[in-house]
Amino acid sequence: MRNTVLRGSLVLAFFAFLMGASRQAWADEVTVSVLGLEPAAGAPEAVATAVTEAIRQRVSATSGYRLVPGRDLVEVKLVFSCPDEAPPCMTQAAQSIGAAKLVFGTLQPVGTDAYLVTLKLLDAGRGVVEGWSSEQLTKAQTSPGALRGPAQKWFAALTGQAAPGAVKISGGVIGASVWIDGAQAGLLGADGLLISGLPPGHHEVVVSKAGYEKFERKVTVSAGATEKVAVELKAIERPGEAPVEPPPPAPGETPARIAATESAPAVASPSQGDRIAAWALLGVGLVGVGVGGYLSYQVTVVNSNLDPWRRYQCTSDGTLACASDGKTPKGVLEPDRQAWVNKEKSRGDSFATWQWVGYGVGGAFLAASVVFFYRGYIAAPSGSTASRKPSDLVVMPSFGPGSAGAVAYLRF
Repeated sequence: MRNTVLRGSLVLAFFAFLMGASRQAWADEVTVSVLGLEPAAGAPEAVATAVTEAIRQRVSATSGYRLVPGRDLVEVKLVFSCPDEAPPCMTQAAQSIGAAKLVFGTLQPVGTDAYLVTLKLLDAGRGVVEGWSSEQLTKAQTSPGALRGPAQKWFAALTGQAAPGAVKISGGVIGASVWIDGAQAGLLGADGLLISGLPPGHHEVVVSKAGYEKFERKVTVSAGATEKVAVELKAIERPGEAPVEPPPPAPGETPARIAATESAPAVASPSQGDRIAAWALLGVGLVGVGVGGYLSYQVTVVNSNLDPWRRYQCTSDGTLACASDGKTPKGVLEPDRQAWVNKEKSRGDSFATWQWVGYGVGGAFLAASVVFFYRGYIAAPSGSTASRKPSDLVVMPSFGPGSAGAVAYLRF
């Protein structure tokens, strides 16, 4: 009986410890409420809502901060009879919400294709505005995916945190592996590789590929800046073959005659038809792949256009009538808007189908061009008795974010 009571006491003490630790971790977080941005005349309310949601998601994802529910700035000003966004009135609103910090601001149109986002961070304990940010936002940046980067930058500026930087790798060899601080960051493409989200400070960049010397460089990334690194990979030279001693001349054979015999051409001229076919197939293949890439871009444009009108499952009743957070209800689309959405979906499906046709046709022509390049530049013509230096056809797999393929190159 005594052992049972002792075990029960230990269990209760353990749970009390866990609850105390949870309360301490909860208390260490700064509570932040993000009010819905107030759209000025001419600014779409949907854009203001998208910017507000992006900032709220940024707060939730930032360590040391806890997001508390907020209202729209217009509603707060009406409830507390605030003629403007004076700190005393906004402090009262923050205290009523239970937030230690309050983020609020406005959205104003700039011309026909941009908006000015003005944000303020209020410290409710001191009743002062301690952070301020004002930057332009283009229409192309108003989709949820495109707003993640600006929202991260805005919140870092408001709270005084160091904004992340980036490293742009250019040059080198396509398909080379890029490592940053010992972790693989991706493969070099035709346009290089952009590594974003890096904390300010010193970083080590390593680029490597089989058959090439390793490239290493230490870079210093500044807050919010992009450091450019030009890569040059040097091919590793193969050990040369040992020279072969010529046989002794036959009796009566002069050195001049031997030299004339050795310098005489021993192979026939390569096939010009194969070379022409190789370049023609290469051109057609690149066009096909280019068409596939353009159609892939069109698919992303259609998806971006449809993002503001998507519906997600509500956490409350399970219906498909909420925003991406699963809480904000969104009304049913009007018939004309629904027709436009259906039309965009059909257009996106068509682009998605034809992009693979372009990739397939282009890939087939590129593969055929490799064969003709080999026949026109590498393979020895029929009837040739002279020895030729062996040439290599190297095919390397290439992987990247959301893509896979192969890279082939000829060494001759």
